[in-house]
Amino acid sequence: MACGTVNGTRVPAELTPIETTLTVHSEWSRSVGDGVDDWYLKLNPALGDDTIYMTDWQGTVSALKIADGEPLWQKSLDVSVVSGLQRGDGSLFLGTEDGVTIAISEHDGHELWRRQLSSEVMALSDANLGVVVARTADSNLYGLDAGTGELLWQAGRTTPVLNLRGASKPVVGSGRIVVGFDDGKLVALSPVRGNVLWTTTIANPTGISELERLVDIDGALRLVDGIIYVAAYQGRIAAVTLSEGRILWARRLSSYMGLDVDARRVYVTDADGYIWALDRHSGATLWEQEKLKNRGVTAPVAIGDYIVVGDFEGYTHWLSKYDGHFVARTRVDDTGILTTPIVMGDTAYILDRGGLLAALNIAAQEKALSSRHKRRGLLPLPRAIQEEPFSVDQPLFPDLKRPSLN
Repeated sequence: MACGTVNGTRVPAELTPIETTLTVHSEWSRSVGDGVDDWYLKLNPALGDDTIYMTDWQGTVSALKIADGEPLWQKSLDVSVVSGLQRGDGSLFLGTEDGVTIAISEHDGHELWRRQLSSEVMALSDANLGVVVARTADSNLYGLDAGTGELLWQAGRTTPVLNLRGASKPVVGSGRIVVGFDDGKLVALSPVRGNVLWTTTIANPTGISELERLVDIDGALRLVDGIIYVAAYQGRIAAVTLSEGRILWARRLSSYMGLDVDARRVYVTDADGYIWALDRHSGATLWEQEKLKNRGVTAPVAIGDYIVVGDFEGYTHWLSKYDGHFVARTRVDDTGILTTPIVMGDTAYILDRGGLLAALNIAAQEKALSSRHKRRGLLPLPRAIQEEPFSVDQPLFPDLKRPSLN
């Protein structure tokens, strides 16, 4: 039995051999700190121009050179970290189990300020317009001055009786802060005063039990060209206008991992570990990859002509963004990957549960493909800059599904 359930337990799909057509080079890897131990924490690294920053669950923050992974500095804060790292205005921000938001210097890690909030700090925004937004476990939002930590405003919603472990990162852009909540609502607020500008329902709780009524928006939101892309657990995935919160299209799909977007497609991992590519214009299914079912797959991230995900056994899976077939598989370690990969250029940075950070590069393969296309007199596969502009004049509820891939 490759996948499914046994006695109520979700059984992960067994990995089957693939035809490798993409060469993935390990540029470097380095173990820094203790990772997340046995906690369900997604402690995202933060990328600078030439530096990558990471933290473990005990508050050991490290700065490494992007080029070779060599350490620049390390700072021990001696706190239980549950969210971060985020960047902005020369600072790094993280949140703790005890409800404290901390800012440290990007340059050398020295502490700049601490701010005590109402409960566990589940998510933080990047600093934008001089404000960093903290989301706490009790569904409160706090606008903090990025330079001083001063409380500028507070807002929030009622927390459901039961919710998933996690929270979506607040997204700041074009004079809006957009946040997904545990009641299935997507909310935009002013970064200046914290007043609500609009509220849109992505998912409505249904069913009798509290488990059936879970509709958390926990995965990453994506803001592209004035459109917010969002998915809710046991709810919908939707494209929503940033200006007024109007739904351009929506469809039933359950996800708590999050999504990524390029010029033509939306990529999302659903609650069962299936990976989908949807048309960005309408939300219609372009392809579906089912062979990673129940493997604890991360949200997908686009890189070149591919997307990459990590899984619970420490594998990274590389898929064609055009039809979803597997092109490569690598293993970082055996401790598992919870954190969504982050990408800069042709390199994906993968952080595993044990604190190992690996830089995986596909540049040589990309150059070879481009050269081969030129020799054959063909144009390369379409890249983001060449693809069609976004149009919102599309059906609101596209077809649910098309045939999946083998």
